[in-house]
Amino acid sequence: MSVRAKGIFVVAAKRTPFCKYGGAMQMLPASQVFAEAAKDAIRSAKLNPSVIDSTIVGNINFLSQCDGGKTPRYCGIYSGVPIDKPSLGVNKTCGSGLQAIITGAVEILTNSAKACLVGGTEVMSALPMLVRDVRFGTTLNKSYVIEDYIQKPLLDTYTGLSQYDIAEKIAKQRNITREDVDRFAFGSYLKWKAAQDENLFKSEITPIKSILNDKEYIISVDELDETRSNNDIDKAANLGDGNIITDGNSAAPADGAAALILVNDEVVKDQNLKPIAKLSGWACVGADPPNELGAVVAIKRVLDYLNVTIEDIDVFEINETFASETLAVIKDLGIDECKINVNGGALVLGNPVSATGARMATHIVHFVKDWQYKDGNRCFFLRWWSGYSSCF
Repeated sequence: MSVRAKGIFVVAAKRTPFCKYGGAMQMLPASQVFAEAAKDAIRSAKLNPSVIDSTIVGNINFLSQCDGGKTPRYCGIYSGVPIDKPSLGVNKTCGSGLQAIITGAVEILTNSAKACLVGGTEVMSALPMLVRDVRFGTTLNKSYVIEDYIQKPLLDTYTGLSQYDIAEKIAKQRNITREDVDRFAFGSYLKWKAAQDENLFKSEITPIKSILNDKEYIISVDELDETRSNNDIDKAANLGDGNIITDGNSAAPADGAAALILVNDEVVKDQNLKPIAKLSGWACVGADPPNELGAVVAIKRVLDYLNVTIEDIDVFEINETFASETLAVIKDLGIDECKINVNGGALVLGNPVSATGARMATHIVHFVKDWQYKDGNRCFFLRWWSGYSSCF
């Protein structure tokens, strides 16, 4: 599916720091984390929250809090959206944050809403360990396996392959070496470090100040808990057992949220808002990796639909869950690597699954705003059979 968007504007986009697994955010509910970013987005847009018609949030790991499937509902309420406005949770695994943006855009295009609060949130540190087959009783001396709720879903039961297996196959099929992926991973860190030193993330990140069980949690804008600050190419080279894919060139689990406000041109005029970006179009496709990559198909489709070429796009954000997959997209499309993730990506920041797509969109719209690029295309690469791309 490809769509050309007309009159859909981003008037605000904010994210929290992305904190590493087991770090500063581990005790906070995902809905409260999202609300911190959303409230700051609403403030920065100078928008009355009563104008928001719908809240749409990606959150696939709802077991991280006892709210369960009600997490998106609380995201809206805690953000100040009136209680009579509906909320929707979306699950497109790693694409959930971007799917929330697309769903909000569809609501605006179909006149179901004029303004939508969209994004994604995930606190992976709070995910439980599970024990199955005990709900209806057990027997003496029966052994049970404690299941890691983070690791188990990485296995695709349809193919019997894990995400690591697919990433390895993608690399080998395209002659991407261990040195290539380690170099790319270390390069992502260097780009992030340079951007951080220049305070390039300051406009997009909101500090967290939340109270839970009478305890105050404060996570500042320059929170280095969110990074692999000790990333070292020599250390990375010593990881693994001969495989191309290692922890050093793969994104780690993380905690965080991102929120954007989408509006139509009527709201822009009535509320005297100043858009920071315009959503031009998007594409969602299915694919069968490693032979075909969803991101490659999706990027080609949206560019064809918008009648632009790879060369017309100034900057690309391509997800870095595995360095091999990002390099494969670059190789298959022939993109200049200098245009890719110019301020680093998930290999440094981590991957709070449902929030990553929204974080990338947040970064690209600030990039468009601050550097006045004529186009910013961000592609989200969702492994397995799906791929997304959108153009701001």
